[in-house]
Amino acid sequence: MSSTAETSTALSRRERRKQEVRGRITEAALALFAEQGCDPTTVEEICEQADVARKTFYNYYPSKQALIRELSDALLYDETQNLVDLAIEKCSSTADRIRFFCDQTAATLERYESLERSLVQQALLDLSNEDSKAGQQLGLLNAAFTRLLQEGLRIGDVSTRHSPEFLGEMALGAMNAVILNWIHLDGYPVIARIAELSDFLCELIAPDDKRSPQ
Repeated sequence: MSSTAETSTALSRRERRKQEVRGRITEAALALFAEQGCDPTTVEEICEQADVARKTFYNYYPSKQALIRELSDALLYDETQNLVDLAIEKCSSTADRIRFFCDQTAATLERYESLERSLVQQALLDLSNEDSKAGQQLGLLNAAFTRLLQEGLRIGDVSTRHSPEFLGEMALGAMNAVILNWIHLDGYPVIARIAELSDFLCELIAPDDKRSPQ
């Protein structure tokens, strides 16, 4: 084996090792955050659960807050984009895609309520932090919803009364409003609201000849 190939193999092993350690840290943190909350969980507990040294943790994350920020960005932004992509792939109509997206979001919130609340709250707080990627990520989410509506225009089941960019922003804004209420209002019926939102969005984007009579 040439020295170049040996170096490439060594780098590949090193990268796989780094990914494996990072994965253990994030999995341990998610388990502890779900069990006891983000604030009470310490770096020491995360390290013990992940079976890594404290020094190793700080090789990957400068602080617990940095880890929480990465997890919250992944939850609110990366997963939402992936869910939009999956809705486009799995469903043939725009209404079905919207219902799929809303149903999956509701199921996730119901399954991991306390963890989701903490991480989503952190991600939304980061919108005001100039060092956070949240502002950029929000633009990517708008683009994802716009793409979903543009696909609807292409197949002819989305209204032409408004631009897909505007409809995408309104859909994302409405979902964020529901999530904000869930975070701040005790007893807020988030699952029922998401179901209502699904119906509302389907009605909003429907072409004139498909709209329900008033």
